[in-house]
Amino acid sequence: MHLKTRSLNLCNLKVLYNLDDFPVDTHAVVSIGTFDGVHKGHQLILQELKKQTDAQHASVVFTFWPHPKKVLSNGSSPKLLSTLEERLSLIEKAGIDYTVVVPFNKELSALSARSFVEEILVNKLHLHKIIIGYDHRFGNDRTGDLSFLKSVADEFNFEVQEIPAQYIEQTAVSSTKIRTALAQHQCSEATKHLGYYYSIAGEVVRGKQLGRTLGYPTANLKVKDADKLIPSDGIYAVWAEGSFGVRPGMMSIGNNPTIEGASHSIEVHIFNLDSDLYTQEVRVYFVEYMRAELKFSGLEALIDQLKKDEVASKRILANHPQP
Repeated sequence: MHLKTRSLNLCNLKVLYNLDDFPVDTHAVVSIGTFDGVHKGHQLILQELKKQTDAQHASVVFTFWPHPKKVLSNGSSPKLLSTLEERLSLIEKAGIDYTVVVPFNKELSALSARSFVEEILVNKLHLHKIIIGYDHRFGNDRTGDLSFLKSVADEFNFEVQEIPAQYIEQTAVSSTKIRTALAQHQCSEATKHLGYYYSIAGEVVRGKQLGRTLGYPTANLKVKDADKLIPSDGIYAVWAEGSFGVRPGMMSIGNNPTIEGASHSIEVHIFNLDSDLYTQEVRVYFVEYMRAELKFSGLEALIDQLKKDEVASKRILANHPQP
């Protein structure tokens, strides 16, 4: 099974979807993981990976798609903080030379730790050094840990470097914490752990166009990846990015209870923009949760509240820089 190469605007990061494509004359300094969200803890690892790379060696992130839990638990896995495209873009920003994306399947999950090291890291990536978190494990027997790597390092002629517990724990961050923060409307907490605003991207599709009659036209987003985590329902102050550049706005996620017959939607109103965005992609950055969805007595009451939301959103965004 090979992943299809995606069309990404990556200038410096070389993305490989087939291990056989890794250059035979290149020796790798490698870190392994899913890197979901590429949060501050991951960023520490990537910084160390880059630091340990010199002119004779390439920095390599070895990652998986889909999420291993989706394969190992028959389709049940946590919603993802980053799509594969987003993950690769964030890894590129860290200055990494190569990312190898392998399809995580039952065949790969059946490899023992020793087979994984010999067949993939040594034979395919010509491993020079591996940088591993203190608690990371791999292989179907879960024996692929720091101790195991040190035990085979001399045999296979590579070095092992540990990212100590205190080094990672200083960030007090995990993908689970970020998912929890987004579920609880704690956007600033998610931003703190990620090091950037959490965002979603989607194609603008046609809705009922009621927002336009209310004086607040919205772009209805169809999020591309079904596995992407959508923050909890509510009204948010956001930055929006698209063909129009980056502009302030406010977002509604929910069922639009005031509107009869409305269904669940993800809509963004972009301030001072009256353009046809249909079929275009818009990315929305979550800055702060403002309020819960409410059912109003009628459209006039809804419009009054939207005016208040606009004032509140502009006040919030005035204190939060563009992404």
